[in-house]
Amino acid sequence: MIEEQPLQPLERLFFLRDSITLRRGEYSWGKGGMDMRVRMGRGGAPSAKKSQKERGRAGGRQLLQLVACVVLFLTVFIGKGVLPEEMAQVGPQLLGVLRANTDFRGAFAALGSTMAEGEPVLDGLEQFCATVIGVQEQSMGEGEDEPVQVLQPEPVRVEEPEPQPQSDPEPPPQYQVGDVVQTIAVEGQALPERYTYDKLYLGEMETAEPVAGTLTSAFGYRDHPTIGTYAVHGGVDIGAAKGTAVRAFADGTVEFVGESEDFGLYLQLRHENDVSTFYSHCESISVKKGELIKAGQQVAKVGSTGKSTGPHLHFEVRLGEVRLDPMHYITLREG
Repeated sequence: MIEEQPLQPLERLFFLRDSITLRRGEYSWGKGGMDMRVRMGRGGAPSAKKSQKERGRAGGRQLLQLVACVVLFLTVFIGKGVLPEEMAQVGPQLLGVLRANTDFRGAFAALGSTMAEGEPVLDGLEQFCATVIGVQEQSMGEGEDEPVQVLQPEPVRVEEPEPQPQSDPEPPPQYQVGDVVQTIAVEGQALPERYTYDKLYLGEMETAEPVAGTLTSAFGYRDHPTIGTYAVHGGVDIGAAKGTAVRAFADGTVEFVGESEDFGLYLQLRHENDVSTFYSHCESISVKKGELIKAGQQVAKVGSTGKSTGPHLHFEVRLGEVRLDPMHYITLREG
């Protein structure tokens, strides 16, 4: 028994050429020679139901289908058998067709069987193309990845931190009367006992400026303007026009009123926390000893009595027996 050898790609092409069947009169060539078969209608005569125009349109469409199948045939078999590497560059779709597990042997066997039974070659080619293309589409469809469902992460609930109670501002330092609030370092000769440049705490009290004027002589050592010696000045001199109102530094009591060669007309007020203030060189005094005074109340007028070079107020602040720099506790305003 002779084993049937599979047809090579070129032999299949010649086999397809020898089996072409014309639509009208359908001539078939087999390996043994030419055999003419005429398709007959039901009455034994050639079928003439279709009009000439319809037959031409159908024949043109089938001719295009035939050309497409032949091109596909040449591409698949010649390219796959001869140039497999070059065919890899054609494109992903054609490459998928060539690499698919298509039963080409079965497709050609079905084509040969169709033509052997006398069916038109165009019908057989249509079935061949449908078999090849359909299998490829099915194969390509099976290889597609199923749509992946992207799971959205559940929203993470972040709890906002509970608002922390705002801390109260730090209270001011609790000073006792007489505590040093600010230390002042001054170069030069040290002050005598019961004098200090430091700012001491006088307690909580309402205060007022004693006079509207200009600072003309500061607290501390200076050349005395009238006696010409270098001596300690226990207060400040505030220059102002003669007759300008002199006012009480804080609430208190008139401790004494007097007059001397050095200070001229003067008075002293006693306040709380053992604080006292001294006013001198006044033109006149408008209060009496023991009188209760309110902060800012007028107690005298600016003058130039005693040892003075012009109208001004000599003003002192004391805590107990210690003389302090008045500029720590007042702000001067131009008169």
